[in-house]
Amino acid sequence: MVLKFLKSASKKMRDSILTLLIFVFCTLFCYFLSWLKINDLNFLIVYVLGVILTAVLTKSYIHSLLLSILSVIGYNFFFTIPKYTFQFNDPTYAITFILMLIINLIISLVMFQLKHRYEVIMKLQNEKFLLKKESEKEQVKVTLLQSISHDLRTPLTAIKDGADLILSNENMEKADQHMILSDISEKSLWMMCVIENLLAITRINSDKLTVNKKNEVVDDVILQSVRAVNGIIGDRKIHYDLPQNVLLTPMDSILITQVLVNILNNAIKHTKNDGNIWIKVWNTGKNTVFRIVNDGDLINDIDLPHIFELYYTTGDINKNAGIGLAVCQLIIRAHEGTIEAYTLNGMVCFEFSLPLNSEGVNNNG
Repeated sequence: MVLKFLKSASKKMRDSILTLLIFVFCTLFCYFLSWLKINDLNFLIVYVLGVILTAVLTKSYIHSLLLSILSVIGYNFFFTIPKYTFQFNDPTYAITFILMLIINLIISLVMFQLKHRYEVIMKLQNEKFLLKKESEKEQVKVTLLQSISHDLRTPLTAIKDGADLILSNENMEKADQHMILSDISEKSLWMMCVIENLLAITRINSDKLTVNKKNEVVDDVILQSVRAVNGIIGDRKIHYDLPQNVLLTPMDSILITQVLVNILNNAIKHTKNDGNIWIKVWNTGKNTVFRIVNDGDLINDIDLPHIFELYYTTGDINKNAGIGLAVCQLIIRAHEGTIEAYTLNGMVCFEFSLPLNSEGVNNNG
């Protein structure tokens, strides 16, 4: 009851009420000590502790100053003889009251200065933290630009060299042309994926990512994603384990396709040309779960906790400038879902889930 009232009151009123409550508590505790026949000089310590507590819990120096004065008055009124008067028979109490007031005032002042210094230090630390964050953000931008420049220059050079080779050799055999054109197609697809991820990161970081959820047929989204990476699958076999009945799931199909393409790209890069990739989808009643498993290289234990971090590229897990899998996580979170990576029966597994009951879904979609 008291706590609710203190929360609803204004700051100044709250601090004043708190000061009075601390004074009442100290006085009652002194009554308890008096009942235990403890020397009344110990009551001074109780009131000093009350002053310290007031200085810590209230914002203004005036409240601890007020309690310092109230402590002297309360000690005189309640515990000196004659009780319940402002008189005292022992003249030495005058010195006690003066010393008590001076000590309380000094403690109040010291506590106030310590609080002020602490607030200044915390403010400076916050400013330092913000400056460090800004500096790190700028450094990330520079690193990203350098990484993107390098990653795009390599396939562009290969595309140009391949096109020039075909143009300069009119009598080139079809098998050689097909090989060069396949390489151009693969690198073009990879560049498109990098650019899509960059656009997604830009939209998400600028808080402009809009998730247009509609009830989409999961099978269609899966097949669309596989078609997008068809040029780089090679001889790898993709196995499907999809629900027999039509499964509708609220999602932004464009963004979820991008998630699947990124994960499939990652699986293809780390699976041998004659390897296998499994795509499984099931309905838990509350979520639609997507699982992509491949029998390629395992993820290093040191890399596993970090593979969804933005710009993380250690271990050569995510070559798209360290953003491909990070984009996946951002998109899934925007859908209020979850995503994780782990080892399953000696194989690499990526799994994400999308809630079936989602707000803002266009049921006509």
